[in-house]
Amino acid sequence: MRLFKWCTERMPCPWYREGVCTSPILESPSNEPVIPARCLGDQEIYRTCRYYREPGDTVKPYRPGFFGKPLLLIHSLTNIPRSTCNYLVVEKHESGCYLAACKVLGRYLTRYEVYSCETKWEDCPFRKVGQRTGPTK
Repeated sequence: MRLFKWCTERMPCPWYREGVCTSPILESPSNEPVIPARCLGDQEIYRTCRYYREPGDTVKPYRPGFFGKPLLLIHSLTNIPRSTCNYLVVEKHESGCYLAACKVLGRYLTRYEVYSCETKWEDCPFRKVGQRTGPTK
């Protein structure tokens, strides 16, 4: 019972993945800011890190025309995408839904593309282009 209590109280930083910091503040995932005692510590500890941001803080307000006009039928999302790709921008649309855009492509992503971005972002060819040339937006 005591072990179960420890597991529920001690959750690692949400930006810590397999020894790498994936904070949205970083240009790309890096192991340089990782301090295991802090990253794997209690919430009070990892929140003191200068690279820590609340996961919800990554959602921006909708900016009409910035990534083109969204077609809500194919672009709207009911949940915030869970991708650690630093080229993904999530916006909250005035209708209450979320929109995901790619800085490299300079446009909104369809639901299918968002799914791929969540599950296969490390192998994304657009991410690799962005790392070489930089984002377009």
